[in-house]
Amino acid sequence: MIEKLKNTYDILNRLENQNSKKFVSSVFKDLNKTLDLDLKEYTSVNNSNFSNEEKKIISDIIYKIEKLETKILPKANLINSFSDSII
Repeated sequence: MIEKLKNTYDILNRLENQNSKKFVSSVFKDLNKTLDLDLKEYTSVNNSNFSNEEKKIISDIIYKIEKLETKILPKANLINSFSDSII
């Protein structure tokens, strides 16, 4: 389970790195899709038996998602509004 959690954190790191580079919609969409598929795999996990290390990584993942949301969501909204105004 720890490796799975670390993989999720790695995807978030790649998303964060992409955010600091020139925006490429296809790369962002690919990373987002990968993250979405990755997170869906957790729905069947029994969360009552997490070790302290797993809990720490989960906490880090939640923090990183919240941090990315504050950075990326305004950009996504801007791009969406720009796209809507063209149509």
